Order: sequence, then C-alpha cells, then structure tokens
Amino acid sequence: MVEFKVVLCCLNSKYIHSSLAPWCIYTSSKKRCNAEVSVNVIEGTVNEKEDAIFERLLSGNPDAIAFSCYIWNIKTVLSLSEKIKNYNSDIQIILGGPEVSYCQSSIFIKNPSVDFIVSGEGEVTVPELINRLHLGIDTDIPAVSYRTADGVHIDGRVAPTDESISPYCEEYFQNLNGRIAYIESSRGCPFNCAFCLSGRLGNVRYIDILRVKPEMIKLSQMGAKTIKFVDRTFNCNKSRAAEILSFIIENYGKEILEGTCFHFEIAADLLDDNLFEIISRLPVGAVQFEIGIQSFNEVTLKAINRKTDLLKVEENIKRLVFFGNCHIHIDLIAGLPTEDFDSFVGGFNKAYGLGANMLQLGFLKILNGTPMAEYREKYPCEYCSEPPYTVISTPYISKEELEKLHIAENELDRLYNSGRFVRALGYVLSASKMPPFELFYSLGERLGFLGEKGSIPLDRYTNLVFEYFSLLEGVEAAKLRDAMIYDRISTNNSGVIPEKLKAADNNMKKVRNLIKEAAPLKSGRNRSVAILYTESKAIYCDYEYRNPVTGRYNVVEYPL
Repeated sequence: MVEFKVVLCCLNSKYIHSSLAPWCIYTSSKKRCNAEVSVNVIEGTVNEKEDAIFERLLSGNPDAIAFSCYIWNIKTVLSLSEKIKNYNSDIQIILGGPEVSYCQSSIFIKNPSVDFIVSGEGEVTVPELINRLHLGIDTDIPAVSYRTADGVHIDGRVAPTDESISPYCEEYFQNLNGRIAYIESSRGCPFNCAFCLSGRLGNVRYIDILRVKPEMIKLSQMGAKTIKFVDRTFNCNKSRAAEILSFIIENYGKEILEGTCFHFEIAADLLDDNLFEIISRLPVGAVQFEIGIQSFNEVTLKAINRKTDLLKVEENIKRLVFFGNCHIHIDLIAGLPTEDFDSFVGGFNKAYGLGANMLQLGFLKILNGTPMAEYREKYPCEYCSEPPYTVISTPYISKEELEKLHIAENELDRLYNSGRFVRALGYVLSASKMPPFELFYSLGERLGFLGEKGSIPLDRYTNLVFEYFSLLEGVEAAKLRDAMIYDRISTNNSGVIPEKLKAADNNMKKVRNLIKEAAPLKSGRNRSVAILYTESKAIYCDYEYRNPVTGRYNVVEYPL
C-alpha cells in the first residue's frame, strides 16, 4: 500500500515556547497508526513569515496536515489552511485544540478549507482518523466533525482518553533546543470557573507518578532550564504535590541539574503546614509558583463559580514570599462579572502589598466553550470578536476604565515586574503615600502626555521615571537617585549609569581604591561602584551571583 504522509503542526507564540500537544499525538500515532502511515511534527511560531511555514509544511508532500489551535495561532492556522488547499485541494486539513473544540459549526462555515475538527483530547482520535483517511473508509469517529456531500456533520461525542504514552521521544528532544519545556502530571481541574475551559475536561485524572519523575529528570538533563507543569491546580492533591516537590529537593543538583526551574500553578488557600515545610526546604530558584487570585471581590468570585478563602490566600502568599526561595507570581483579572473599577483597584493595591515577585494584571477573555461564552445573558459584556476575545466593557466597568487599567498594566510590567526598580518603588510609595495603582497609572499618563508610548530604551525610561518621581510630593530627589542607583547596579552589569542618575564626584577614585584594597577584584570580573550620598556609604557589585528568584545581583555595602 502507498505511504500516507501526515504532518502534525503547532505554531507557538514565541520561539522560547515548545508544545506538548503534537508530540502526545505523535507518540500515540507511532503506536496506533498503520505501518504505511508516516507522521512528522513541525513546530514554528506565529512570528515567522507565513510563506516560510507554508513551504516547511509542504516540503514532504503530505497527504494530511493536523494543526493544534489556540487563541494565539488560530488566524495564522486558518490562513495557512486556505493557502494549502489552494495549492493542493487533496491535502486533508485537520484542526484540533481548545480554540476549535467548541465552535465547529462556525469554523466550518467560515473556512471552506477545513475538512475535519477533532474535539477534546486527540491521542486516540487523531491516529484513528489518520488510519481511516489512509484506508479511504468511513470517518465517523467519536469527537470528529467533518464535511459531507450535504454540508457538515457535527459530532458531539466525547473523545476517548489515553495518558499511557509519554510524548518525550527522541525526536521531541531534538526539537527542544533549550526552550521552555512542558510536562503534565494530571489532566482536568477540580474547579469549574466560568471563564476557564479546564473544568470541561472532567474530573482530575492523574498520570502515574512513576512516569512523571523520570520525565522531570530527563527534561532537565536534555537542557530545559524552565519546566512548566501544565496541571491546572497542582496542589489539589496535597500528598501528590508533596511527593513531587520532595522529589525535586532530593534530586536537585544531582540527577536534576542545578539551574533547572520547575513552574507550578497552585491554589494558595489549599497549602497546608506539611506543604509549607517542604517548600521552605526547596533550593533557591528551583521552583516558581503561579497563583491565580483573579479578584479580591467575594461577590465576583461567587459569580464565576470560584471558591476561594481570600484571607488564607493573603496569609499563605505572604508566607511563601517570606521564604524567599521560590519566585512567586500572582494574577488578577480585570473585567470579571460584578467587579467595578474601584473594586478592582482596591484589589490591585491589596495584591501589590503581598510582595510577590510578579503581579500580572490580566484582562478577561471570553473563550469559546466557557460558561461565560455560552450563557451570555448571565454574563453580559462586550468583547472583541477576534482572538484573543478580550473584554471591552461590562455593565460594571466601562471601556474608558479598562483603558486606564491597560495604562497601569504597562507601567506595572516595566517598573515592578521587570525587577529593575523595586527599591525605588519602595521608597517612592512610602515617601509619597500614593496607592500603588495610582502611581503606575499616573506615570503611564505622564509618559503618554510626553508622547513616550510603546517600547522605550531602558536608559531613556530610567531618566523619565526619575524626572516624574522627583516631582511627587514627599519624594526627595537625592534619596530617589540613591535608590535608583542601587537598583541599576544590582540589575544591570554594563556599568553604564543613565544621565539623570550620574553625579560627578572627585572622591570616586579614592572610594574605588579603598574598596579594591578591602575586596580585591577577581581576574576577569567587572565591578560597578557608586556612592549613596544620603546614606553615607558606597556600594559595589562584581556580578558573580545573581539571585534566581529576584533576578538581582548581590550588592555589597561599604561604609564611608
């Protein structure tokens, strides 16, 4: 029988990201597909030129191309599908993934180039579909929708599942090339939040932990510096979470290479004393925790079917931050039901006060298949009709108010989440008594007024920040300069000081020599030295150790 060639394709948002989906189907296809079927994986990014991706997809003369579809790549996928069909109408186009699983009819109607849509998990379904296409037989398979002579057949059945096959084959590691790797130890979610698809995957199903542990080691040894668990609530099974975290402690710096960082999404209110004891012993930088608070408004959380003990969330996040050994990332979502502008701003200020390493100000997206998309009367809002379906306004928060949040978000990322201005922010917020949100928003407004929008070179941005913060009531320019110098030296190893922070001092050479005598500079190292005039001390940094949690270099203080 003639060989049947299939390409599995996933287009990631950035090169640094990899994808699990095509490799899960690839390894399953190797087991389930007919001997004459040849399967190949092509990964790319949405930032590549479309024509280049098109050429790669067709280079092996495939008979079928299956795309993994997400909000960030669906436009490119559909455009490529049309080009492929125009080039060769015999090539079968198969779509799968969350962006098409719950809107098959719409996809078929708007995109004549699409032949099949697989809903839900594809490890069993896609190989079966490939086999039937190869043999030219009936393609009526659970969870597969397709075109017919009379129109479209939409299948509402649930795809059978199979997590027994690991995606980590030799070909996967050849393609990884040090990018962020993803791993799953469970599927499904115990919660059913109205804005999220994870609850539609059913009850949580766990992958054998005896498979997960060797996979963690293998990914580390193959060069993955960041390994993200895709489990929706990693610690919903506390004993299992404790076992995996303990495994990291036992093997870090041994089979798990030092410098590897594991990322977990957790529910802060589900942490208990046993987990805290284990977390306190984790090597510095070995773990990141992402915590989706979403809102501090109890009515809002109830409206989206989210059960959260907010007092425990605050208490436990502060406890995690206190340990200082794990990078803590917390999330808020603007535009949720019942939450108005004042409520969100209040929640933002509370979240900022928790001291996490990163505070993400996200905006609600109405994803296909979520309760918020299906029950529009219950969840009224205006949102973009094109991906990523971001909310524009709701009955509780206006378009103009959401725009203010976008302005604040931009400066939050540049000032706080970058880690470059942490000390300066602490001083300015304390001296000015401004609430955090007001500070970020007012800076964004100021930069917009000056025409400084979008990407700004770091030194230019630093000068602009110094100028604006110096104008705030209660802020002393000299103390601000010292705080910003400290930030600069601890985060930038170039040794270059932005113009507004420079201070001519004839004593600098003497101070450098004193520090050199007290702490001789090692060969090949670069040292930055500065004088803090309001604190009567000098500081220096040799850029030897960079804290993997904060991203800041160790700064040494020298009294004058």
